[in-house]
Amino acid sequence: MKHVFKMIVLLSFLLSCKQEPTVAQEVVSNATITNKETLSSYLNALEKSGFSGSVLVAQKGKVLLEQGYGYSNRENKIKTTPETVFDIGSITKQFTGAAILKLEMQGKLSVEDKLSKYITNVPDDKKDITLHHLLTHSSGFQSAIGDDYEDISTEEFIAEAFKRKLVFRPGTAFTYSNVGYSFLGIIIEKVSGMSYEEYLMKHLWKPSGMHQTGYEKPLFKDIAIGYRKNKHWGKPTDKKWSVDGPYWHLKANGGVLSTTQDMYKWHRALLRDKILDATAKTKYYGKHIEEGEGAGSYYGYGWAIFPTPRNTELVAHNGGNGIFFADMWRYLDEDITIIIMTNAAQRKFENITSQIAEILLKPNFKPTVNEQPKATITGEMADQLVDEFMKAVYQNDQNIWKSFVENKMTPMFKKSFSMQRHLAMFKQLHEDLKEGKIVQIMLNDSEVVLGVETKTGVEQILFDVTPNAKGELKIEGIR
Repeated sequence: MKHVFKMIVLLSFLLSCKQEPTVAQEVVSNATITNKETLSSYLNALEKSGFSGSVLVAQKGKVLLEQGYGYSNRENKIKTTPETVFDIGSITKQFTGAAILKLEMQGKLSVEDKLSKYITNVPDDKKDITLHHLLTHSSGFQSAIGDDYEDISTEEFIAEAFKRKLVFRPGTAFTYSNVGYSFLGIIIEKVSGMSYEEYLMKHLWKPSGMHQTGYEKPLFKDIAIGYRKNKHWGKPTDKKWSVDGPYWHLKANGGVLSTTQDMYKWHRALLRDKILDATAKTKYYGKHIEEGEGAGSYYGYGWAIFPTPRNTELVAHNGGNGIFFADMWRYLDEDITIIIMTNAAQRKFENITSQIAEILLKPNFKPTVNEQPKATITGEMADQLVDEFMKAVYQNDQNIWKSFVENKMTPMFKKSFSMQRHLAMFKQLHEDLKEGKIVQIMLNDSEVVLGVETKTGVEQILFDVTPNAKGELKIEGIR
C-alpha cells in the first residue's frame, strides 16, 4: 500500500513559528553601555562552535555590534556579512499587522470589520471572526493547514480553511495561527488592489529605507543558503514559489527575506510616525490577549509583549523553519534592539538573543556557549521514545502530557514555550492521532521520523533528539 506522508500541524511548534524568549533576570535597574569586547568574544566563540549568521545589537540609539559570522554559502566559502539576506520566518507577521493598520489609517478598512466583509461564502461558525481576531490569534483557526511550499490557489486555500473545524469560538482563546495571517494577506490584496509584496514595498519598506526586504521584487545581493544538520537545503527562492512569492500556506504569515541592517531600519522607522501614527502604534503594541492562561505574555498585532523584571516591556518576535531562524527583541523603554539571523538553526543557538540581553543588562554576566553532546543514538532508543510519546498522545490527560514534557524534553526546549503552549500542542496531537497506528519509525542522525496512519492519511512527525548522560533520548525540537 502506498502512503502519502504529510507533515502534521503542531500549533506553535510549526515551521515559521513564534517562540517565547527567556527574559534576562536579576538585572540592574538601568541598562548601561556594555563592553563591546564581551559581545564580540561571545559571538566569536559561537562562530567557533558552528554558528553562522548575522547579528546586530544597538543601545541608546547607537549600533554596538553589526557583524556576520560563518558562511552564507559553505560550498563556495562565502562569508556572512551584515548585508546577507535570510528568511526571517514569522517575523513577517509584524509587517502584515502594520499593513492592516496602514490600510486602516488610509480609511480602507477597520480592524473591527468581519472576515465576511471581504471573503464570500463564510461558514456560519466563522461569520463572527474579525480582523482583530485574525491579528491576535484569537480567531479559532488552526495553526496551519498545509506545507509551506505546497502549490495552492487563493480559492483553494480559503476553501480548505473554511472546511476545517475551529479550535474554539472566535474571541474566546488564543491559538497561534499562520492561517489567520494568510487571510490577512488575502484581505490586504483585495482592499489595496495590489499584491501583498507590492503593497508592503510601497507603504512600509521603501519609506523605511529598506531595499533588501521582500519575496521576489528586491535585487537581492546575497541570499544565504540554508543548512539542516550540516546538509545543504538551499535558498528559499529555490523552492516552489508562485510568481509573486510563496503560496498562501506561507505568504503573509512567514517567509519574507531580509537583513539585520534592514530590520534595524524598520525598528528606527517605527520609532517615528511616518509609517504608523501614534493611534495605530497603540493597537500595534497593545496587549490584546494573553498567550494562554497564565502565560504572562500578550500578543499585539504581529508582536508578543513580555514583562521584564524592571517593570518595562520587551516587544519581540521570532520565527524559523528548522533551517533558518531569526529573532528580534526590542526593549523600547530602554532603547535596546537585538536582531539575529542564522542559516543553520540549532537548538543550542536559539538562546543567543537572551544571552546578549543579559550581557547588556546584567553586570558581570558571563555568557555560555552550549555544546552538543556527542553520543551514539540507537534504534532501540528511538523505539523507546516513540513508544512513550504515543502512550502519552493516546491519553486525553493533561497530567500525563505534563509529565512527558517534564521528563522527555531538554531544558531549553521546555523553556522555549510555556507549559500551557506545550499542553495545547499535546491536545491537538491527541485529537489528530488518538486512533492512529504507527507505520514508520526511522532514525536519521539525531532525528527520529515517526509516521502514524490516521483516517485522513499518514501523518509525519519529526523529533530532533539528543541523548543525556544516562543514554536516554531527550526531545529538543518537534516538527
